[in-house]
Amino acid sequence: MGLAVKRLKSGYGHRGSVLVLVLIVVSSMAIVSVGLAYRTRIELKLARTNAQRVQAYYLALAGVARSKALLSKQELSPATIAGICRFAGTANEEGLFEQLGQEGLTDRKFLGYSVRDEQSYLNINNSDPAIWENMGSISSEYRAAIIDWVDADDDTSPDGAETDFYLRLEPPYVSKNKPCLALRELLFLKEVTFRVYTGEDLNRNSLLDENEKDGSLSFPPDNEDNKLDSGLVDIFTVYGDGRANINTTSKAVLSALPGLDESAADTILAYRAGPDGQPGTDDDAYMASAEDLGKVEGLTEMQIELLQQYCCFESRHFRIFSYAKVDESCECCLMATVSCEEGGLRLLCLERLL
Repeated sequence: MGLAVKRLKSGYGHRGSVLVLVLIVVSSMAIVSVGLAYRTRIELKLARTNAQRVQAYYLALAGVARSKALLSKQELSPATIAGICRFAGTANEEGLFEQLGQEGLTDRKFLGYSVRDEQSYLNINNSDPAIWENMGSISSEYRAAIIDWVDADDDTSPDGAETDFYLRLEPPYVSKNKPCLALRELLFLKEVTFRVYTGEDLNRNSLLDENEKDGSLSFPPDNEDNKLDSGLVDIFTVYGDGRANINTTSKAVLSALPGLDESAADTILAYRAGPDGQPGTDDDAYMASAEDLGKVEGLTEMQIELLQQYCCFESRHFRIFSYAKVDESCECCLMATVSCEEGGLRLLCLERLL
């Protein structure tokens, strides 16, 4: 009897051990299954996000191609250049998405693009640094760093930086001491961050959007000053002969020219706007040559001479901004520079700002 009871207890103990082992195995398999399912879901989400990023990039690239097509149809003159360089459009406005015949595409995707005159910006390599000093958006540190980067010597100017400074960085590199070939070289300069380079208007719509005045709550980060702070890309170029196109350049650049002030800049802008005072209308006036400067009432002879020195009246280089968004999450902004030549348009530079 005692032996039978002992065997019975032993059997119960064995079956209990098996049950515990089975529970451990089942639990482990469940944990592994949950982990694999979670990992799969993460990988699918990453794959979807990556696909959307690729879509946003190629959508922005399509905006560059669309702008190039519009440019290629134009005969260049001071009047058409000024008109072209005010152009801004979207795929929705032009009905480009509808032409694809895909319902709901406009709800998931956005594409906007604009054209600017490359010679409405200041040339890093050969514009007069005296103009930069009058631009309040360019600090003395940035001015000095740019001058030290493009000059031929290794002498450090006050607030600037040369090879001895850059060799202490990680990774180290030397100061170029030659003209810039690409605007993106500015990112190598002392104190120049990507935000300083691009400014706050990452979608390049020239509007102060909600996410551009909320600090660090949403991308891109900003200083919450309710102003759309310019970046170095909104000021400089590496193309052209160093003179600014008087028909397209901004008030900030005009008023920074030596011998000119805000009053003279307003006089030029008023002349460009025509009798109705509204730029972009049929009565706008354009200056085709230095002789036309005499038609601008309110300019002194000295100011006219200075404008002849620092300004030009035409351009062959144009900048394209193309911004794309896919499903409200993946964004891409491209900046392209093209030149208009006898054989057609030539792409000189393409870089991603966002």
